[in-house]
Amino acid sequence: MRCLRSIPVSEDIQVIVVDDNSPDADTYLERYPELSRPYLEFIRASKNGGAGYARNIGLDHAKGKWLLFADADDFFVGNMYDIINTHVESDADVIYFRKQAVYSDDINRKSTRSGYLDRIMDIYLKTGDELPVRTRHHVPWGKMIKKSLIENHRIRFEEIKYSNDILFSVHVGCFANKIEAIDTVLYVVTSREGSLHSGFCTKTDELKIRAGAAFRYDSFLFQHNMCQIGQTAIYLKRMLSQDRNLYKYYFTRLDGIYPSKIAALKDISKGCSRRFKIKLYLYSFLIWISRYLVS
Repeated sequence: MRCLRSIPVSEDIQVIVVDDNSPDADTYLERYPELSRPYLEFIRASKNGGAGYARNIGLDHAKGKWLLFADADDFFVGNMYDIINTHVESDADVIYFRKQAVYSDDINRKSTRSGYLDRIMDIYLKTGDELPVRTRHHVPWGKMIKKSLIENHRIRFEEIKYSNDILFSVHVGCFANKIEAIDTVLYVVTSREGSLHSGFCTKTDELKIRAGAAFRYDSFLFQHNMCQIGQTAIYLKRMLSQDRNLYKYYFTRLDGIYPSKIAALKDISKGCSRRFKIKLYLYSFLIWISRYLVS
């Protein structure tokens, strides 16, 4: 409800709320009067498909020129309407804005969540280098996206439990003909216990799902000659400790995102201890030699 209250009631703004098939969703319209406000559509998903599935439903119902995404526990700044109205006639396909991070239970206390977004915005605003913003702004919120861009390139969210937005976001950034980055805060992202971001990669199948999304992201950039910091490398480090079979699976496929296995190992081992590097190279060599012997 805090999120909805941060969005002005205006015929210029179509608000779509998608519920991911919550068991008590039938009572929401009675319990939360904000859901009955004008120009709002409340849609209950027919199955529990996760955030990507819910976001795709929202895309199917969107009618406006611009798309803005919000998570239920976040909110927009007080002058949100004035900010977006200033840029509504822009010829850019995507407009990126600053974000603020706070704790959900105390919005006066700052959080460090998604600090990397501040760094890549700094790079663009100081140097004009678009590549980090286009390729590493991995979330759908905090930006205005032309609906025509989504339609022309048939961009969709992956319907997976974790990291559903990483491929969507890189497609948006890379397929856009023109982008802008504005040094103004539009969106406030919150942190809370028990969210998908807490206890990172400790939940069942989380490492496998996130690694798969990262590999598809890296593959896209590799195919389009837009190589950046490898996301897959981050998860391969975890796999070596948590799931050796998963490490073996992705190690055999690294040619799809690196020019060579050696280049991949150098990327994976950056900033790691000597002990880790020895373990990494030794285990990787054993995988390589076992495949060679079998072939």
